[in-house]
Amino acid sequence: MELQIIRTRHPPDAYLEQLATLLQSETSDVDLDDLRRRLDLLPDDDRFFLALDAELLIGYAHLRVMHDLASEDNIELINIIVIPELRREGVGRRLMTAAETWASQAERARLILRTDVVRSEALAFFSALGYEPSSTSQEYVRDLEVARRAEAPTQPQ
Repeated sequence: MELQIIRTRHPPDAYLEQLATLLQSETSDVDLDDLRRRLDLLPDDDRFFLALDAELLIGYAHLRVMHDLASEDNIELINIIVIPELRREGVGRRLMTAAETWASQAERARLILRTDVVRSEALAFFSALGYEPSSTSQEYVRDLEVARRAEAPTQPQ
């Protein structure tokens, strides 16, 4: 494998179909049109790190600069995905090293990431890279689409 990591503001069109497939394998039911729409809505200072083996996209990391009033600007790892058959081969480590280098060069205070507590492989990976748990917060979600449907007046038939 000839691993190359490229940093980009917006993944090149040549890799969008592979990126959609990678996302579908892990997290969401995104199609190519959804992916293009979502990419267009991202903040300008988001960055992608693409892990390539020749022309094959084998992984990526998505990072965002977090600005807030309560702390210094930080970088947040939105997500990192490596194709399953190449996990534990150093691809994720190379993506994280590239992300850390970019965050450091941009003089950001910290690189922050979140992962589900049941993802034991991810927890072990991040711990092995020197990341430490820093929070015991809970995430609360309200599905607004379900709420809108529940609150909508029913139409007489």
